[in-house]
Amino acid sequence: MWCTVLAVTAGIGLTDSSFRKSYLVVLFIAVFLLPVILFLHALRHSYREKGRLIFDLNSFDVNTLVCHSDFDRAFILSAIDAWYGSREAFKDFVRSDLREELLSLLPSPHLPCAYAALILSCLVTWILDLSVCLYKAGADIRILARNFLAYLAFILWSWCAFNGLFYLSDRTSESGRTRLLDWFKTLGVAGVIFLWAVISFAVVVGVTRQSDSVGFFCYLAFSMMLPFFILDTFKVCRRHCPKQGATRL
Repeated sequence: MWCTVLAVTAGIGLTDSSFRKSYLVVLFIAVFLLPVILFLHALRHSYREKGRLIFDLNSFDVNTLVCHSDFDRAFILSAIDAWYGSREAFKDFVRSDLREELLSLLPSPHLPCAYAALILSCLVTWILDLSVCLYKAGADIRILARNFLAYLAFILWSWCAFNGLFYLSDRTSESGRTRLLDWFKTLGVAGVIFLWAVISFAVVVGVTRQSDSVGFFCYLAFSMMLPFFILDTFKVCRRHCPKQGATRL
């Protein structure tokens, strides 16, 4: 995110206005959409591996495991017999107790608030920079306050986008039948996140350019509701999704 903001700032500062107006969409795709596509594809693969490891515990059998050497195998099997009484008891432990414990450690994906604050901190600096620019340009205090609050609320929309990245990556982690279909899944999720980002940015730009106070306060009220929706949604998912994910795989 910091690299993205720096790239956008450099693109704005090093190009003239006519170039930016002509190639704004291309710039936005280059600094936002392409990195998101690559990040999403890697994230989906990570969630796929996580799900496969948990699912494989259902069919765990110590007798089918392979060791580096016969000595290692004999040593490990003797330790299992000593600690668990028998290999069957160890197999039952892995398939039940251990699997349930790991599922509780790997809840449905959500972005912790501390991580969200760290990721979105770059947007805060960008908003402060924008506010200072308006102040140095002699903007009225009401315009300053309106822009600052509007873009501060925009951070909450961005929080939704990042939660969506992690959540949708998990829900679409299953690989397609071919590598091409797998990439189409990634492009589909990236398209949804990209569309949300475009809409949210268009909304905040529209709000700052209008003088309608009712619309402005409605925008702020709706934005302030977004965190509650995110947290409640993922609280429900943490209770129900782990077993559903294992069944799905």
